Amino acid sequence: MFRFEFEYVLYALIIIPILVGIYIYLQYHRKKKMEAFGAGELTRKLSAEDAPAMHHIKFSIFLLGLICLIFALANPQVGSSLEKGTRKGVDIMICMDISNSMLAEDIQPNRLEASKMALSRFIDKLQGDRIGLVVFAGKAFVQLPITSDYAAAKMFINIVKPSLISEQGTDIAAALDLATVSMLPEESQSQQKQLSDLTSKVILVVSDGEDHFPESIEMAQEVHKLGITIHTIGIGNTLGEPIPVRDKYGNPTYKKDRDGNTVMTRLNEEVLQDIARAGGGTYVHASNANMGFETIMNKINAMNKTDIQEVTFTRYDSKFQIPLILSLLFFFIEILLFTTPSKIKQLINKMQHQFKGKTAFLCLAMLMIVPAMQAQTKAELAAIRKGNEQFKTAEQFRKDAMELMAKGGEVNKRNADEKMKKASENYQQAEINYRKAMENTHNYDKANYNLGNSLYRQERYEEAGKAFESVANNKSSSKDLRERAYHNYGNSLLKQEKYKESIDAYKEALKLNPKDMDTKYNLEYARKKMMQQMQQQQQNQQNQDQNQDQNQQQQQGGQGQQDQNKDQQQNGQGQQNQDKNQDKDKQNQDQQQQGQDKQEQKDKQQQQQSAADRQRQQDNKRQLDALQQNERNTQQKVNKQQMQGGNKTHQEKDW
Repeated sequence: MFRFEFEYVLYALIIIPILVGIYIYLQYHRKKKMEAFGAGELTRKLSAEDAPAMHHIKFSIFLLGLICLIFALANPQVGSSLEKGTRKGVDIMICMDISNSMLAEDIQPNRLEASKMALSRFIDKLQGDRIGLVVFAGKAFVQLPITSDYAAAKMFINIVKPSLISEQGTDIAAALDLATVSMLPEESQSQQKQLSDLTSKVILVVSDGEDHFPESIEMAQEVHKLGITIHTIGIGNTLGEPIPVRDKYGNPTYKKDRDGNTVMTRLNEEVLQDIARAGGGTYVHASNANMGFETIMNKINAMNKTDIQEVTFTRYDSKFQIPLILSLLFFFIEILLFTTPSKIKQLINKMQHQFKGKTAFLCLAMLMIVPAMQAQTKAELAAIRKGNEQFKTAEQFRKDAMELMAKGGEVNKRNADEKMKKASENYQQAEINYRKAMENTHNYDKANYNLGNSLYRQERYEEAGKAFESVANNKSSSKDLRERAYHNYGNSLLKQEKYKESIDAYKEALKLNPKDMDTKYNLEYARKKMMQQMQQQQQNQQNQDQNQDQNQQQQQGGQGQQDQNKDQQQNGQGQQNQDKNQDKDKQNQDQQQQGQDKQEQKDKQQQQQSAADRQRQQDNKRQLDALQQNERNTQQKVNKQQMQGGNKTHQEKDW
């Protein structure tokens, strides 16, 4: 079966006859100009190199390329599979509660995720049955109509999340009503009465039972009258569990009511039991060990399975690649063609002359190089894929460990340590595979970037920083990859307390992506840490200066302190040995006393001798002064006689 996905694009083919008309007009106008220029035979001789046929060929090839391009845009599709027939089975409609209370973590990882995983395993065990999905909270809507395509069912279940419904609550009655309408065709009452005699339709309610609407029991009774069995599975515990709310960094807080009290969600088994009883089904309490779907599967297999009429299903595969390649090929040929035969011959001769004798060598070289490149590429891709799988596994182990550590308790701590150990092993294996991917291509940016991530998780920040820096400085890498590499490079430097370098890396990342809020936050954090580091360095310098001053003061009084310490040590030692050395101490005291007496006598003698010396010096000075006075008196007498004219006489001195 063949069809075009976008049939309206085919209306563009109307441009083809328009272009043909324009081309015919231009050729006719050109011919008229040539005839006006001169006689027909003369103009043909003057334009002998012009080939009108080449004009027509080039235009025809251009039109073919344009037509193929329009076909490619319309996306031709071919039916690849066709199924039609009947099979025996049961119609199963799942009513899944996606209210916020399903985010409680009394069942790991939480109620909703555990239900989704168990439901996927339940679908894998179905044989011939059809399944549909209704999600509900304060309202309900059909997420997946009844179908036998199990792959599609699992896909729709995996994308279920509480944000699909803005109105919160748990309206089980609305979910039962919508599921019933989706399962029963719009037929007359007599035909519906015949349907009520069959027991091949099931509604499975998966909820925590916090029903905010009392009509669910009555609705279950009405649904059961139409021949539909209702089973229920209760998720959670009856003791109560807070509802976690995580911020953008993954940090958990808990939902609070208007009064500021923490909201506790509890499993309401009574409501679910009453619904199952009214619907003629079974209630099962889910736990971590057993989610209860196996019990429901046994109940369904025990039912009378009726013939289900299959709807014809055709899967279409897109084939736009074929007309697109043809279009490019036609356009390329049209560009290479010339309108003059001589130029075509010249081009062919030139190509033959240039490539003659080299064609075989080039072909042989390509045959040798291409397989080697393909083998190398396959090996690198295989290594990096394996490394990515191991890194993803390690990240999951690390996430689980962090969640267990946040809960506290010795058991959780022990389990968290085990998971962190497994995460470390997977990080190391991922590192090995990333290095294998770069054995031949050392600048393989993706492998180098992933290698940096694995080293970062192993807290080998310096090596991780080198890997990120290499990717960031590689201009041939994509802008997004370089931005992420600069961001992670800054994180590695931040872990090494190289705050200035980390700030520079974050700035480079913001140049590539100015809107990255995570990088902006890290940049401000690095600036704050750098200021704290500078303040700490200043404080340390001040403390060092004070210590130097104190050391100098201690050195000045150090000698005295050392002597004092020696005396104290001697006194202490003498005190310790006092009982043993009393006699010796007494003798020493006597000797010291005698020494003191001798010293006093010696001092007295020295004092007496000093006094005698001073007296003798004074007497000598007085005698010298008297002699000098006599000499002066005698000299005066002689001078007086000479002035009077007397004879000179000999004077004898009396000293």
